[in-house]
Amino acid sequence: MLVQRATLSLLTDCDNRCTFCAPDGLPTVAPRALDDLARALDDLAPRYDAVTLVGGEPALHPDLPAIIAAARARGFARVGLQTNGRRLSESGYAAALRDAGLTDVHLSLHGLGSAVHDHHTGVEGSFLEATAGLHAARHAGITTVVTTVLTRSNARSLPALAAWLAAQNVAAWAVAVPRTAGRLIANFDRVFPRLGMAVPYALHALATAQQKGVAVFLRGAPLCVLGPFAARSLPDEPRAFDPRRCDGCPARPRCPGVDARYLARFGGDELSPARAPTDAPKPFSEREQALAATFVGEGPAGPGGDALQSPTPGARVSLPVVR
Repeated sequence: MLVQRATLSLLTDCDNRCTFCAPDGLPTVAPRALDDLARALDDLAPRYDAVTLVGGEPALHPDLPAIIAAARARGFARVGLQTNGRRLSESGYAAALRDAGLTDVHLSLHGLGSAVHDHHTGVEGSFLEATAGLHAARHAGITTVVTTVLTRSNARSLPALAAWLAAQNVAAWAVAVPRTAGRLIANFDRVFPRLGMAVPYALHALATAQQKGVAVFLRGAPLCVLGPFAARSLPDEPRAFDPRRCDGCPARPRCPGVDARYLARFGGDELSPARAPTDAPKPFSEREQALAATFVGEGPAGPGGDALQSPTPGARVSLPVVR
């Protein structure tokens, strides 16, 4: 069983305009008041020993240091931040969050270089700010993990990104297949990758990162296209299945399936029960479980979407700070 965390959404605003943004078009929620968030933390504290603050972009909340301190005061051993990293680039901000009690950062980075990353975020300069934020978090001694959403535009560049992330001493990296919702509905044809073409690049990149000591994970890809990396698949909300190929598949009970619009658009030619894993995956190490638990907030809205509170508490495993 993977370690589970609570997640707490602070607001819905975001200063990026990602092409695959799942919450786009959902009702806007203003930054929640401190007393409201304190009550939420009081409710979560008896059931969890870790919480990740999510949004929107939670770093836009004006009281973020106080929220982190409030979480630690209620006994949360780990307090994480799911972020695009841009505000962490501000002088002294990452250190201030660390001093308030922040233990880990879950940063979104969708390509190596401004041309790729900024294309996905819709904000010029966001790559430079995100990478500066990553460096600031690492310099502050905060455990840092990265998620990359797999798209048509970034698949071929992922091996280079993998080597770069390893050189930054990132603790873990997850590649996530998007889910069609929000802004991705209009952008599907130019963003959503053909799995048969994009996943091999992702697997090569993950192998590169793993060889260099980075813990690697995937989310949202059918297990039969992952080869040996099926064991690195994180739990995800079920998607859709092609009954012609998926019914009777030995991996079906733990497979996330395929995006429904993807199946309608391309069919299920890439799916094959013959290539699906038949054995239970090798359990993650204690360190891998703790790192896997930092990848929160995907929920039914897809990567970067509305965060859900974890339904049941998992085992209590400490996440070591990776310096």
